[in-house]
Amino acid sequence: MSNLTLLLQQQIERAEPLKQLPPYNPQYEIWCDTTAKIIRNNFDNSYETIFESIIHPDMYVLHFDPNKTRADFLVKIDCSIQLLQAIIDEYNRFQHTQEVDISRSSALNMYDFHKEIKAVSLRLYEDKHYPQAVEEAFKRVIREVKRIYKDKTSQVLDGDKLINKAFGCTGQTPVIAFNQLQSQEDYDEQQGMMNLFKGIVGIRNKNAHTNVILNDPVRATEYLSLASLLMRLLDQFAS
Repeated sequence: MSNLTLLLQQQIERAEPLKQLPPYNPQYEIWCDTTAKIIRNNFDNSYETIFESIIHPDMYVLHFDPNKTRADFLVKIDCSIQLLQAIIDEYNRFQHTQEVDISRSSALNMYDFHKEIKAVSLRLYEDKHYPQAVEEAFKRVIREVKRIYKDKTSQVLDGDKLINKAFGCTGQTPVIAFNQLQSQEDYDEQQGMMNLFKGIVGIRNKNAHTNVILNDPVRATEYLSLASLLMRLLDQFAS
């Protein structure tokens, strides 16, 4: 049994004792919250929507008919158990095929990526659109370089020309400088930074969504980490 299905099986086992408690008690609320988080972080969005539609009490019955309230409570627990078992069954059914995938990638939520990278790439990554997630992250970094460069020079550039003008320190003073450029080590660092930004321009220009190398969650996470780092480096020039 995988870790995902084991978590759901544990929630099923924890649900049965809830039937002996008063309807919609705090333990039930905690169980619902934990179960929803497991589904949200590991499975398709639609499953969380179904779960949420099951667990909430009928407010009219809750206030006016204690007997029906308990019956309604028991039904909701049973329906929740049936849903969790169905998710387990479907996950096991499609675990060894790529034709249907009901799980979702949650690794991006496990890291504190830059907020702008999460804004453009989180949903794409979770839905396993890895090349698109990387492409949007790199485009966001380049847009930020363009914005800073325009704010400082009133000029609009793109591609290698933008990166050369923004960060270049050979024969010019860079518009975006990461140090005081007072030693060879400073110039080497500035050159290295420029090359990092050039790298993402090159990948973007290759049309990232057709790059099969990016169609891998580990590789995508590494590229998104790079984009996040570059956005944080640019934050000091955001004002």
